[in-house]
Amino acid sequence: MDKTNPIFKALLKDPDVKFTIILGSGFHRQALKKDTILSSWKMLLRRLSPDCKLTGEYHLDFEKIIESKKITCEDSHKTEERLIECVQKLIKTEEDKVLDECVKCYPLGIFNPEKVSDVISLNFDQIPELLLNKRKGVKLGKFTNNSSFFEGSKDSYSFLTTRHTTVDFGDKNKINFWHPHGCVVNKKSIILGLHKYSQILETTIRLRNHHMQHKRSEQEDNTWYYRLIQNPVLILGAGLSPTEWDMWFALTSRNRANGDKLPVFQMRECECNHDHRHEWFEPLFTGMKFKEQWEELEKLFENKTM
Repeated sequence: MDKTNPIFKALLKDPDVKFTIILGSGFHRQALKKDTILSSWKMLLRRLSPDCKLTGEYHLDFEKIIESKKITCEDSHKTEERLIECVQKLIKTEEDKVLDECVKCYPLGIFNPEKVSDVISLNFDQIPELLLNKRKGVKLGKFTNNSSFFEGSKDSYSFLTTRHTTVDFGDKNKINFWHPHGCVVNKKSIILGLHKYSQILETTIRLRNHHMQHKRSEQEDNTWYYRLIQNPVLILGAGLSPTEWDMWFALTSRNRANGDKLPVFQMRECECNHDHRHEWFEPLFTGMKFKEQWEELEKLFENKTM
């Protein structure tokens, strides 16, 4: 019995269709076979504050850590900056380790530029791009922003959230990588606490309005939001918690804007999880463990089982 979603498989065979991937921390958990600061909020926050009692509401937990780490006469904003700089260093150290020791661990076959146009990474690291860059004939570009959305300085969140890098595979085959929650190459882009998460939603609302204005004028603008609207979506290694307000706002706005409702597929063990959030997404596979799903998806994108 074929356990692959038939709608996904049909779209995969269509030469005119390309997917947008939403990539989460499960990408690291699958490759490294353990929880690390790349795949676990709990482990990352424990490194920042080993004594802090974590509740599982990690954006609120980070706010508690800010309070506990604040020193005399220091503004909370400065405390947050110090902690974010620490996060940047921790992630960068782990990233370097992975690039040295785990090159063959990751399912890089999912990044087929003939089938994928964009990746929206919810992770702070650049491991997928940097691993692909190690391949012969592949070139990773610098972060650029060719959107008309952002206003103000290049340190503003509206600028940082609409930057992207491009992995060039040659023969005009490219994949854009977006980091709307931030990336270690710029500590000011990293979003952790509840205060910054509220800014995410406000920016995403403005981004949606920006997109609708361009749509009415029959124009396009290059942002992660546009790429989410235009393509069928694959959610890989991400559960999308209720606090991922920007992603939920974008996906529900997408459903409102598209009468035909371009499908959103999610990699999940759906038979044992009745989470109401899953009602928004099509299961990518049924009856398969995560390890099997990553392996099967890589084969499908490499056209080995079509």
